[in-house]
Amino acid sequence: MTKEDPDRTRVGPIPGLQDILTPSSRSGTGCLTLIQGDEADLGKHLILRDRAVVGRSSVCDLTIGDLKASREHCELSIREDGTYVIRDLGSTNGTQVGSSRVEAVLQLRDGDKIFIGETVLRFSLADDIDLKFAGQVGYLLGTDPLTGLQSKRTFDRAFELSLQAARRRGQPLAVLMMDLDGLKQINDAHGHLFGAYSIQETGKLIARVLGDRGRACRFGGDEFTAFLPGVSGAEGRAVAEAIRTALEAAGLEKDSVPLRPTISIGVAAHPSDGSDMSALVAAADEALYRAKAAGKNCVRGPRPAGSRAPGR
Repeated sequence: MTKEDPDRTRVGPIPGLQDILTPSSRSGTGCLTLIQGDEADLGKHLILRDRAVVGRSSVCDLTIGDLKASREHCELSIREDGTYVIRDLGSTNGTQVGSSRVEAVLQLRDGDKIFIGETVLRFSLADDIDLKFAGQVGYLLGTDPLTGLQSKRTFDRAFELSLQAARRRGQPLAVLMMDLDGLKQINDAHGHLFGAYSIQETGKLIARVLGDRGRACRFGGDEFTAFLPGVSGAEGRAVAEAIRTALEAAGLEKDSVPLRPTISIGVAAHPSDGSDMSALVAAADEALYRAKAAGKNCVRGPRPAGSRAPGR
């Protein structure tokens, strides 16, 4: 009798595999995935549970940054028989599925490609594994892995679109530039894992304070930035102060080691401090510099008109 080799690979049933391979287990849920277009939009996806609108407006179910798309470009919906259809919403440049222009209502099939301006969306009938994968890819592409905030690429595009809307509607938009105080001392005293923890928890705290009033991202290292549509400079400074006091009161610690970082924040606003991204970021950054120079752990707004900024 031959002795069995303990290192030999054994082939046997894989738990749950039959359920995955059984066609009836496929949910057939409609899913849109953005596969070509604005770099910041790549990987975006939308699971179609009901009626959904695609377009440039921030109120759409799937917002795309394509300037050739209309604000509300097209609509997808589910018929009573479970099929999915698309219709154009009177867009300027039209909607196309494959080689067919959408004139009225067009039924979608698994694998169809939808053309909106310079954007291409793929429609698919997805099972639970597909949906989970699409969610993971979208999260990885659009999220900073340390803080859970938006990736800078995604944030910058959303910032630009919100600023365009603010200019068009004559509404304010506040910008915050934020920098942790004392991170170098934390890294030097306790190691970079403790510094990374401080950055991570600060990002989460910023997101909680902002809520649905605005968006934030990690600008780089221990710097953060945020924009708040419809928020004036004075209101933006109030939000910044709420972030500052929340972090001061949080009393961060890791492994029973007190860390206690604080944050300095500079605030600027459209239209008084600039009408484009670079001008607003520069104004908020200059205000942040003055917050640091004033002793840190404070909030500063833009320098009064006519006063001279110090050399940096």
